[in-house]
Amino acid sequence: MNKHRLIKDPLSLRLYAPVKSTGFKFHEIREGYNYLNEHKDYNHLFFLVEGKMRISCNEFINKLIQEGQFIMIPIASDVKCKALTSCKFMTFTFDDLINLYDRKYVYDLYSICNQSDYNFTLLSINEPLANFIAHFHVYIDQPLNKTLLHEIKRMELSVLLQSFYKKEQIAAMFHPLVGMTTYFRIRVLRNYRQINHVDELASVLGLEKRTFGRQFKDEFGVSPYQWLLNQKAKHVQFSLAESKQSLDTIRKEHGFKFAGHFTRFCKEQFDCTPMKLRRRLAYNT
Repeated sequence: MNKHRLIKDPLSLRLYAPVKSTGFKFHEIREGYNYLNEHKDYNHLFFLVEGKMRISCNEFINKLIQEGQFIMIPIASDVKCKALTSCKFMTFTFDDLINLYDRKYVYDLYSICNQSDYNFTLLSINEPLANFIAHFHVYIDQPLNKTLLHEIKRMELSVLLQSFYKKEQIAAMFHPLVGMTTYFRIRVLRNYRQINHVDELASVLGLEKRTFGRQFKDEFGVSPYQWLLNQKAKHVQFSLAESKQSLDTIRKEHGFKFAGHFTRFCKEQFDCTPMKLRRRLAYNT
């Protein structure tokens, strides 16, 4: 990839976005600094223009992302990025896949995702996408209607991803967001971290418990209870790997009233105690 087509001048942490929370932003951080996901209610595409980072996202710990690569950070994710060198990157924040693709294309992605597991896939920034990023940086400094600019560039990004990447690549990246009922899925993902049990989630979504259970099983392939346990396990794993807090603090943050409950949960989910899991994660990274 021609590096001269990418952003080269200092950004000085200038943020460009429309008034609402979605849109494009450019960032720069120095070596050794961390970037944390401040907007967990949205999905993010993360384009690393220069540098090298270690990124942890839920159960995927310390994955290397290098200059010229991009990745999707799903809604409600725990994320921490550590700059291994000085880094420049662009983020695109969006609500759901319908903001990017029509329903026919999303259904095609679902047919692919239904046959595979999610693996936090990285893709390379090809030349058309590199040009898009570089040109957007030029446009954003002009006296233009920023809201209109972001909407036009959102549509352009959608066309670029659909035209220059295979469906299998796009499906692998957007896997967590792809389902039979995109609207139902995104509402579950947006709300599940604010509730304590299945009945609450059904109530938030405005559905009778039995109807909710059927629709949930059709969409996610498991019961709501089992799915919530799986999500909690991912967030616990992230905390034990990335947080410097004590085990007791982590236990309380994840809603376990007693240390014994937390230990039992970790043994059931990871076949070891919280302390052993923390050591294992530290050793693996």
